[in-house]
Amino acid sequence: MEPAGKMIERITYTASLATRFEDIDTMLDPVRRITSDSDPSQPLSADQQTTLQGVQHQLEDYLVTRESLRRFTLQSLQLQIDQHMQGNVGHKSRTQAYIVISVALASAAIAASLPFLSDLQQRGLVFGATTFSLITVGAAWLFLTALTSFKSELRRAFVVICSGVTLLGLSLLGQPIMEVFDLRHYPLTSILYSLPIFIAAILFHTGNVMFAKLVGVKNFWTTAWPIVIAGVPLTLITLLLPHMPVQEPPFIFHLTAIMWGWMLLTPIVSAIILRMALRRLPELYKPPVHHLHQAMFGIIAVVLYQYVLRVIAGPYMEGPVAYVLFALVLCMGLLLLRAGYTFNKVSRY
Repeated sequence: MEPAGKMIERITYTASLATRFEDIDTMLDPVRRITSDSDPSQPLSADQQTTLQGVQHQLEDYLVTRESLRRFTLQSLQLQIDQHMQGNVGHKSRTQAYIVISVALASAAIAASLPFLSDLQQRGLVFGATTFSLITVGAAWLFLTALTSFKSELRRAFVVICSGVTLLGLSLLGQPIMEVFDLRHYPLTSILYSLPIFIAAILFHTGNVMFAKLVGVKNFWTTAWPIVIAGVPLTLITLLLPHMPVQEPPFIFHLTAIMWGWMLLTPIVSAIILRMALRRLPELYKPPVHHLHQAMFGIIAVVLYQYVLRVIAGPYMEGPVAYVLFALVLCMGLLLLRAGYTFNKVSRY
């Protein structure tokens, strides 16, 4: 028989694995009575120990049969509880994060050393772009490798989120490619560069809405109305912007500016609904969503910067302007990587 402190710690941790605490709150009433009535310096009676064991079995049964987001078997649940009780949290998630960073830096170094790159600026742009792209894709990988521990509804939401994150990381490689091959003078490249990022923003926002609804956030913000209401006047304002002679044709200028404006709205709304979702999550599940919420502000900064450049400076992204963008994107990628790491860790421990 475990000591009283261990039994209560086991129950407390098991309860923390439930997504909806209100479903198990009444199960914990016997634990509260025992802890309030008993003397911590004295061993528990046989009846009290039996009661605590009963609560533990109730919690385990709930998690295996009724838990809304996590997918437990009795064996996987007991393994996770035992690992927590023994302090054996492992380092698999941390190792995966180190692998992502190492692969990103090594690949970036190889890409930057390609012989057809003519000067140091081009090599720097390629190194930075490859680094942040692979870190962003690696963040999606950390999310995806954790999804087997969750129910199909949550897996679908995060597959959509990860699709958006992956497409975002790959799409942002387009900027140095345009610089290296001098493609920015072709009007069509503005659309080809912006369109996949626009699709990535929609996917990312859709996944966040699906997740928020799963944890009980169903209101005005989880509909399309916030983006439509803000997007219509933004579109009209963008259409009235004066066209600069040095930029691409007016149609392409306005189209890409509108796309970047709508791209700015999706992470703003996502940040709002993720904040609402945080209030409904138990403490164990808050860290990854909190880090994902922080990453939204990195995405907002990147898209706002790109939108301002699109409106003011057209497609020109040279020198310090490009390096500022890459620094912002790298920070965004690291925030997404941290969110993926904590999500991966929570799924196992």
